[in-house]
Amino acid sequence: MDMTVPKRQTKRSPTFLRGFLECDDQTLDVRVRDVSVNGALLDVSQELPVFVPMTLVCGLSRINGIVVWCENGRAGVEFAEPISGRTLTDSLENKLRVSAPKQYRDGEIAGESEQ
Repeated sequence: MDMTVPKRQTKRSPTFLRGFLECDDQTLDVRVRDVSVNGALLDVSQELPVFVPMTLVCGLSRINGIVVWCENGRAGVEFAEPISGRTLTDSLENKLRVSAPKQYRDGEIAGESEQ
């Protein structure tokens, strides 16, 4: 009898998005650590009941599914229907802005002396 777990069929993309999980008549703050079209890995502040319907809210997206596991401050959720690849990131009202200090952009690194 083969007891190996099959590899995931879909690629997960690392994220660091703030969201909310609506589950069991409560709303919890979560951090979405990675996401695929079929599910997501969340950082959670408390244990969640498994195999209970939930809704992940991130930006303007509301995605229904179930919590399939929860332990050590992390939870795995499976979406009821596959999502488009950019559903979570495209729906964010405030786009992330990433910038670097001018010295870094100009090729200068603090503390380096010219030779």
